Amino acid sequence: MIQRTRQFLVLVVLVLVAAPSALGQTPDPLEAVCDLSRSLTAYSATIRMTQHHGNDHSVIEFTFDFVPPDRMRIEYTAPASVDGQRILLNADQFYSYIPSLRRHVWQTVGDGASNPGEDMGFLFDFVTRAAFEAFAEADVQISETREAFELPDVEEPLEVDVLTLLSETGRQIIRLNAQDAAPVEISIYGGDNLAMEILVLDYLLNGAFEEAWFAIPEK
Repeated sequence: MIQRTRQFLVLVVLVLVAAPSALGQTPDPLEAVCDLSRSLTAYSATIRMTQHHGNDHSVIEFTFDFVPPDRMRIEYTAPASVDGQRILLNADQFYSYIPSLRRHVWQTVGDGASNPGEDMGFLFDFVTRAAFEAFAEADVQISETREAFELPDVEEPLEVDVLTLLSETGRQIIRLNAQDAAPVEISIYGGDNLAMEILVLDYLLNGAFEEAWFAIPEK
């Protein structure tokens, strides 16, 4: 298991693609995030997901661990009604646990089946090393200026690059940590309406996991 702290956002190891060039040029954020996605060997994060329903919204928080191509662990931490729920994916084996119902589910995942991480939009493309493919199938707009972006419990605002991804399925606004090109927020729109916000509260790139962390419990 990877230990998480909020300092990961400022202590995460910088990748070469995010460093200024010898000529002092700011690197292309599109190229940087694609290179980072392709080189990803593991990803661990604490995520807050807000789903909007007209004037109402619902919020969940969970830890998300992923090792490409097919090992995933999600554990819900908030609100209290979902605290302790767990999802595991290991190759073609899927497991979920709902403690309030004492319910365990084991399934074999077939080809073409949906993945529970897909609701995270571009973040899931990023961790599955498919950022380039996601951009290749869409119209991508890059903001000419960087923004200051505040995260909960982080004293100093992050400097972020902002990308807008337009595709047949809708629009996503993606904010990338300018230090390393990792996504820190994805806003997903259905038409003109904000449908989902994915906020990455902290993360670690390319850490080490023990195999047991993704092991499917026996029946």
